[in-house]
This record gives sequence, C-alpha cells and structure tokens, in this order.
Amino acid sequence: MKNLKFLLLTLPFFFTSCEKDKIEGPNLNDMYGELTIIESLNVIGDSADFSVGDNMYFTASFSKQVDWKIKIEGLNSGSVKIISGKSNDINQLNSTWDGGSTHLPFFISEDCDIQLTFEMYDDTIYRQLNIQGEKEYNNENTVLITDFENGFNPNFTGFFNAGCTKALTNGGAGQGVKFLQQFGTCDWDWLIGYVDYYSTYWYDQNELVNNPSQVYFNIMINGDSTISQASNVPNSLFKIEFYEDENGDGYYDANTEDRYDYEFDVDWNGWRMVSFCYNDVDKLVLATSGGNAVRNPSKISNVRTLLLANPASGFAKADVDFLIWSFGSSILN
Repeated sequence: MKNLKFLLLTLPFFFTSCEKDKIEGPNLNDMYGELTIIESLNVIGDSADFSVGDNMYFTASFSKQVDWKIKIEGLNSGSVKIISGKSNDINQLNSTWDGGSTHLPFFISEDCDIQLTFEMYDDTIYRQLNIQGEKEYNNENTVLITDFENGFNPNFTGFFNAGCTKALTNGGAGQGVKFLQQFGTCDWDWLIGYVDYYSTYWYDQNELVNNPSQVYFNIMINGDSTISQASNVPNSLFKIEFYEDENGDGYYDANTEDRYDYEFDVDWNGWRMVSFCYNDVDKLVLATSGGNAVRNPSKISNVRTLLLANPASGFAKADVDFLIWSFGSSILN
C-alpha cells in the first residue's frame, strides 16, 4: 500500500515535467503578443543589375511570427513584384529577388518603391531601391518568337476583317517599348483577325527540345474585359493554333499532320502573361486532322494567334507582346 501511494504521488510530477519540456500547440506570443519591429527592413544588393544575373534580398526581424508581404513597384514601368511569407524574420532564404515580375509589364532600369506590410497589423515600412539593369528573360532556356522591338516582321502573315485593327504601337508595351495592337468590331463574322508566326522567321532559330512535357508557350496579352451584350460573358476570345510539319517538307497538310489548339476568354484588364505546357492535355486539343496524334515540339512550323468574338456582341480587344517558348517551366515561374 505504501508503494502504491508513492507511485500516485510521483505520477503528477512526471507528467508535469513532461509538459514543461515539450510545449504543444501554437506559441501564445505569436497568437496574442504585440508586434514589435526588432530590425527594420533593409535592402541587400540595392542597385542590382539583373541583366547580368545579380540578385538582391531583404532583411528584417520581428518579435513574433507574422504574415508579411513585400511589394516592389517600378516608378516608371508600373511593374509589381510580391514577395510574402510567415516568419519572425526576413532573410536571404525567403526574400531573394532576381528582378522578375508578379504583375506585368516587366521591370525596366528604374527606381522602385517598396512597402513591407503585415496581415492584421497597420504597420507599414517604406523603402526604395534602384534597378541598374532589367532581367533578361531570353536566354539559353528559351526560344523567342518575337518581341516586336525590331518591328513587325512582314514574313508573319495573316488577315484582319474590314474595320478591325492590327497595328504596331510604341509605348505601353508589356515588354520593351513596342507591341502589337489587335482590336475591332465585326458584325458578320466571329473572326476579328489572325497572325501566322512561321518558325522560319522566329527571332531565335534554336530548335525546340522534342519533349512536350518540358516545352512551355508564353504570350503577353493586353485585354479590356469587354462583356458581350449577347451572352453576358467576356467578348474577346483568344485562340492559339500549333501546326506540326511531320514530314519536314515545309508545308502543313491537314490530312496527314497534327494541329493542336488552345483557346480562352480574355476576361481581364491590362497585361497578363498566359503560359501553358505543350503537353497539357487539359488545354491542348488535337484537331480533327489525320496526323499521328504525337506532340512533336521540334516539328512546329507555325504558331497562329486568332482574336475572335461573337458577331452580335460588339467590340473585342487583345493586344499581344513577347511570344516566347521556355524549357522546363513557364517564363514567370
């Protein structure tokens, strides 16, 4: 009996010791403590030249774990980069920036405003940084079709219906200075217009890798989210057609060769990068042709972009810029 009493007396002490050594559940300070800025926001690597591969990162520390967000905005381009996390400090591991954009257009060589904000707290820290050279997206892992900076290649043919516009424009581009405006109203046909970007005249003549799961198509599109008066849905429909020259004779034959299509509504305002994998079966649809139904990126001879709209709906718009293939991931990944 004495032994039993001793055991009962020691058990509470044992469990109390275990509870002190191992605290489970959320930290009470993180839940209810006040937020104190221990180290304010610092920019490490300001005046980076992203064109030569420079990076920059940020540092700060806080009294508790907190959801934080750094917003970088170009004062001339209007480009925005968002870096966010949940921690009690910001460091090189969770805030390194290589000059890329979250929201288009791309950054240029410019000054930028920085805001560090916190979820559920009103504190905001402001800083500035300078970009000496903008990030170069066209590299050994890409094949650039066109960015229009050298003008519109006349070998890229196409057709636009009467009253509809295709025009090379300076200023307000998604990348660089120039872009291709495409807009109009056509009350007798779904087609506003199309452009054929033949591979023979792509800016880069590097061959696409022949692994469709590693090949991504990227295009900047500037929309205005016009709503159809007939169907109450976005009026601008964009379609991309990929033509494969299976036998290499320089001619696409719909009876013997593949064509893959991808289409989507342009239901946004401003510039957006649309990117997808060539092997994405949910979005790429085999056309009703007599090809071999095998995706061969290296055999693509033409990329056709089409702007479409319900003829009963009125105005449609989808400007384009920076058509580029990337390997391994989308261009903004």
